[in-house]
Amino acid sequence: MPSQQNSALEKIRAGFLSPANEFSPLPFWFWNDELTEAELLRQIEDFEKHGVMGFVIHPRKGLPGTIPYLSDRFMHFVRFAVEEAAKRQMRVVLYDEAMYPSGSAHGMVVKENPAWASRCLEMQMAEGNVEKTGDLIFVCAARVENGKAADIEAAKEKDGVYLLPDDGRVLLCFRVGFSGGTIRGIHEEEDDGERFAPASADLLNPQAVQCFIRLTHERYAEYLSDHFGKTVIAMFTDEPMIMGRGGKKGCQAWTDDFLPDFGDALDLPGLFLDVGEETENIRLRYRRAINARMLESYYGPLADWCENHGLALAGHPDKSWNIGLLRPFQLPGQDVVWRHIGPGKCLDEEDSVLGKCSADAARHSGRRRNANECFGCCGPDDIQWAFTADDMKWYMDYLFVRGVNLLYPHAFFYSLREDRKDERPPDVGPNNLWWPWYDEIARYMKRMCYLMTDSVNQARVAVLCEEDGMPFRECKALYENQIEFNYLELSRLPECALKDGALCIEKQRYTHLLTGKPDLSALPRDAVVFPAAPDLRFSHVVKDGLHFYVLVNEGEKEIAASLSVAARGRAEWWNAWTGEMKRACPDEKGAYALDLPRRESIILCIDPAAPAHAAEEKAGNMPLAFSPLASHAWQVTRLSDGQSLILTADEKGRLPGWETIPGWEDYSGWAAYEAEISLAGSARLDLGECHALARLFCDGKETAHKMWGPYHFDIPAGTKKIRIEIGNTPANQMEKKYLPSGLMGPVGWYK
Repeated sequence: MPSQQNSALEKIRAGFLSPANEFSPLPFWFWNDELTEAELLRQIEDFEKHGVMGFVIHPRKGLPGTIPYLSDRFMHFVRFAVEEAAKRQMRVVLYDEAMYPSGSAHGMVVKENPAWASRCLEMQMAEGNVEKTGDLIFVCAARVENGKAADIEAAKEKDGVYLLPDDGRVLLCFRVGFSGGTIRGIHEEEDDGERFAPASADLLNPQAVQCFIRLTHERYAEYLSDHFGKTVIAMFTDEPMIMGRGGKKGCQAWTDDFLPDFGDALDLPGLFLDVGEETENIRLRYRRAINARMLESYYGPLADWCENHGLALAGHPDKSWNIGLLRPFQLPGQDVVWRHIGPGKCLDEEDSVLGKCSADAARHSGRRRNANECFGCCGPDDIQWAFTADDMKWYMDYLFVRGVNLLYPHAFFYSLREDRKDERPPDVGPNNLWWPWYDEIARYMKRMCYLMTDSVNQARVAVLCEEDGMPFRECKALYENQIEFNYLELSRLPECALKDGALCIEKQRYTHLLTGKPDLSALPRDAVVFPAAPDLRFSHVVKDGLHFYVLVNEGEKEIAASLSVAARGRAEWWNAWTGEMKRACPDEKGAYALDLPRRESIILCIDPAAPAHAAEEKAGNMPLAFSPLASHAWQVTRLSDGQSLILTADEKGRLPGWETIPGWEDYSGWAAYEAEISLAGSARLDLGECHALARLFCDGKETAHKMWGPYHFDIPAGTKKIRIEIGNTPANQMEKKYLPSGLMGPVGWYK
């Protein structure tokens, strides 16, 4: 009879290989054109066929004015999509705005009461007496020079006039007014700077927020309450901005009754000027007060409404490091957009904290899931349609190894008609190169999300942080030396308990707290690699008593190292992409041989209830020699229109890219490379540089495909003809950028 531990292992194996639909990606589905039931149904069925078992309904720029936001006609289509999802046991997340940032109900909050428009605090300098007016909340005298203020005191007033002192100081006037901010709307002429852009609302005003909830959330409840908590699982709020977009410059977020929250009016100059050593403390106190008000007036009420209706509050704040604002979220999240991070710049940017922001907020709040809105506008060099599956794999692994366990791919476009293709591209689903194989991508997401859900992270190091500030430079050495850590807000310390020398919160136990540059020699090491591998990321989680080490190559070169981990027991290597599981045998010192190519991840599963496999002697492998296919002739045919030509490889096996061939410069699509070969035994084909997806056919039979490099294929013995189909990104056609495309090599054999 199998042991209880082995039963757990078999259960997790099964759940990993065939994860439930709840772990599916939930793409942003841009509703950006005239809607019809037939087209909605077609796309939902297409999602299902490709392993996508849910979506976020996102009203988007391009939705015609004949379908007004939250109108009966709009809600009819929402109801239709939700009911079709319910039939397929899919999950739906509702989006609370049209388009973003959230909080204005497409400007209807301000239309109901113009006093509920976004507000701000302005500072004006006067060199004469100032008349007392209703918008003035404070006037002080100060000596101002080169952006610095000194000798600050409240201005004297007489007969409704603030008097200018005669000692060379000026008057600093602080006024509360409207910011003039807007949101990006969904209908014609409603985008940034356009005449019908919807006004943003005062999110610090509880009355304005209650109006937003009534107009938006209650409207959805009217049509969909029977699906709440079943098919409809969450309401997504998206980066609410207190002052909206495009408003007055040089102002601070504010509302009419906010001065008592901030504190001493004499500190107001410190929000605009350098007032000496107290400047930093004043601004910190201001940020804390703003965040506290946002939790009280906005995030808290939204979370309460969602909880009372069987939903989760999902989405994310405006900044990647706003970890404290995620407290009320039942489904905390963040977003990775605009390639602020990406291959080659993932540790040195302030946005690099976003993966752990949502994951650590969830860990310390006892939330089961956390999410990321990912891939939007993440194309290289601001060429968004040049985003590749190679890029996508990097971002997925970046998020998973930091603890994210739900992905919102941004975005699947309902329509690419006219200029819709240019609005926050690319389409990362049905209208892109990899869609025929998206079930593989979705399955990978599901497996990784399954593993990182209902598991307990084993980090013993906590990096203390502010609610709106997460140190990142100090943590670079932790990442590069495989020392796992979590961010813990200082404000959470009262929630923690000391047990057996550890600081405990929810299921986390920390033995070391960091507040500055770490002393690596004093920190616990759960995984050690030799030689050093700065690009290796890892996370150690325990699920049903089993230990899992998630290992990710975040760099551009293969990692070959010896890996030692703290857990002991019977080990297996699990590959979440292929589903392959194989025995992992440690050497005589208990270390595992780790071979991790670029863009790859692997999971080391250890069952502590079973003895380790005996060490195996490994036969020495002679390095294989590369032989380029020099001067080889390839027939190249465009699959879209049949245009064909002959390309000959140079002496190094390289071929010209399509962008260099007259008439092919702006081609986006597939082309077939065909060649006769003479192969006595089996061999490995190396395509070298390739842009960007490759399919291999041997003697007419498709044998494999690759979405990222290295582009290596095993060729069976006896093969006489190979056909390689190469697909590039849509960038050449969509953006006329003429990027490197096709098979460029050097192409050759490893024998």
